[in-house]
Amino acid sequence: MGLGTGYRGSHVLLSVLIGLGTFLDGYDLLNISIVLPFLVHFMHLTPEMQGLLGTFTYIGGVFGALVFGVFSDLRGRRIALLSDIAFFLISSLLSAFVTSPEQLLVLRFLIGFGIGADIVSGPALLSEESPTPRRGLLLGISLIMMPLGGLVSALLAHVFLTMGLSPSILWRIILGVGVVPAAIVILLRSRLPESTMWLLRGVSGRRRVSFNEVWRGYWRMLVYSSAAWVGAGTTSIFTIFTPMLVSLRGGGYGSMLGTVLLLWVFATLGAVLGSLMLDRAGRRILLMASLVGLGLVFWYVATTYRTPGLEYSLPLAMFLTFLVISGAYTVQTEVFPVEVKSFADGIAFSLNRIANFIFGALTPIFLYTGSVTQYLNGVGIFVLLMAVTVLLTGIETARRDLEEIEKVAKG
Repeated sequence: MGLGTGYRGSHVLLSVLIGLGTFLDGYDLLNISIVLPFLVHFMHLTPEMQGLLGTFTYIGGVFGALVFGVFSDLRGRRIALLSDIAFFLISSLLSAFVTSPEQLLVLRFLIGFGIGADIVSGPALLSEESPTPRRGLLLGISLIMMPLGGLVSALLAHVFLTMGLSPSILWRIILGVGVVPAAIVILLRSRLPESTMWLLRGVSGRRRVSFNEVWRGYWRMLVYSSAAWVGAGTTSIFTIFTPMLVSLRGGGYGSMLGTVLLLWVFATLGAVLGSLMLDRAGRRILLMASLVGLGLVFWYVATTYRTPGLEYSLPLAMFLTFLVISGAYTVQTEVFPVEVKSFADGIAFSLNRIANFIFGALTPIFLYTGSVTQYLNGVGIFVLLMAVTVLLTGIETARRDLEEIEKVAKG
């Protein structure tokens, strides 16, 4: 089957189709961050509830990654990718009609469930179908779709704002319009191929693999990919709460949207550079360098938070955020064998979602208590520790086929 179903020789198209899932992730990240200032006003949210609403998709992502990780290994990548976006579509539509933060919280969980499921199934299919010399580039291209989703979300919010819509309606439209890209993704993916490697390893006789089996065989790779993803997970401070960081300094909603658009342009540039460097510099080098840079930039944001220098530190933070994510996104799907790939990816990615949730949910609390600079300094130290972990446990996967990586990883 594979690319012979209509995509043979068109790996870039396959990369884009897989990347549509990360597009929805980026779209949703900015969607909720843009409407949070409205929700604070109309629903009288406490800082704790702001943190939960901004990050509860990450808890859904933990369950989605683990459940669909197993499902993808047992039943195939294609069926997982065709079904998981339904959670996003239905929940986005219902989000436009909520009457309480608790209702929205449940829907945020379901949206995250679908996104988590997609990010462990999609890269597995893409890595297994990609030619070795271009595997990093193709995975990087699919990851670029994430900041592009954020840009589209910000642009739509800007258009709706300039139309003069009432704020009481505007936030509902911003949340509900997510149903449109989700429906397009489902339609475009209808002709996705199944992974050739997954089929060749044998469809019959598959069984659920336990965590202990994955740990015994691939503990070092699990630590490696998890450290990369957890380091990336600290960046929910920027991807979710940048609008709050900016709006609390004043300047109005329109000014905040302009700043957010600029930041997501830098995020896109980081993802583009990451896609170009993955095959040239190598995954491990890129991850270590970008994690060190990210740790330092947390300190830079802390020192500039109350100064005009924040205009420079936040774009740099977003740029490095997506350099790190491009490395973590690629490594997770290369260092495990086909039979356990999505499940092992799900474990590593679920730790990313947990880190996203914890670091993000704490952000509004530290913002409102006036201790955000100390918080950012501490997170910077944590990210540097993740860089050291990558150095000690990582292997280079660039320019190696997946069978060779399996042998090196298990050895």
